[in-house]
Amino acid sequence: MTVRFYSSVLESTNGEHTYDPGPCTSLHKLVEELEDRYGKQFGELFRSGAFFFLINGKGTMLTGGLDTSLEQGDRIEVLPFVDAG
Repeated sequence: MTVRFYSSVLESTNGEHTYDPGPCTSLHKLVEELEDRYGKQFGELFRSGAFFFLINGKGTMLTGGLDTSLEQGDRIEVLPFVDAG
């Protein structure tokens, strides 16, 4: 499983573009691991809607939100939310 960070999300990861977490069975567990690595601010920004996750190209609103199951080969991308309005 590889997590890739894009654009302004990189400010929350100290410029780290990719991270290979240990086994995570759900998006909730992954967010916890990312909070441990990058600080509570990372989780707060995610929960506030500042950025979102794509799991294998699908938004988590379509895959079950924080309950989304993860598998070792998943491709996870973290992108900033952009309001087009």
